[in-house]
Amino acid sequence: MHTIRLLKRVIYNIWGSVQNPYVTYRELVTQDPLQLVVLFAAISGYFVLVSPLKFHTFHPFLLTLNIARLLTAVIFTYLAICCLFYVLGLMLKTGVKLRSILMGWGYSLVPTLLWFFTTSFFYVILPPPRHETILGRLFSLLYITFSVSLFFWKGILYYLTLRFALKLDFLKISLVSIIFFPLLGIYSYIMYVLSVFRVPFV
Repeated sequence: MHTIRLLKRVIYNIWGSVQNPYVTYRELVTQDPLQLVVLFAAISGYFVLVSPLKFHTFHPFLLTLNIARLLTAVIFTYLAICCLFYVLGLMLKTGVKLRSILMGWGYSLVPTLLWFFTTSFFYVILPPPRHETILGRLFSLLYITFSVSLFFWKGILYYLTLRFALKLDFLKISLVSIIFFPLLGIYSYIMYVLSVFRVPFV
């Protein structure tokens, strides 16, 4: 029964982060961190599904190794970002709580997961190269529109994480962003060079 309530709460928060993100996030950052187990279970499920596509094999050892590597990278990235926000919050003396950051940034991974899942899905049913036809161009237009929408959704959740978890105003959010995004760019490049992620899972 508790598990069902937990799943309902996660679904409610995800829907709320689309329909009414400001109100939802103000409440979300104070809620039970067990919700993060559901979110990371969904991320793990995604890696289980896509690993056979990447390696073109169902060899259990190779798949387990790849899933563990990717999931470890995601968890490390997630915790590193949360710790960075926490340190910046302490420096700005905002009365920040690590649990609130974990919750806020955890739910910001939902648009990331949705983008990765959709990209992988269309890679299977419409594999490249996609020809220069009307349908091909229409698909590209819809895909770009979808990606941009998720990007803006992600940006909103990023802002609300800093706004409610770190209790920052717009000026301080801008200051944190000046520090955060260059570091994220460097980290993403390192992940690319190490062949962990072509596109960072953040």
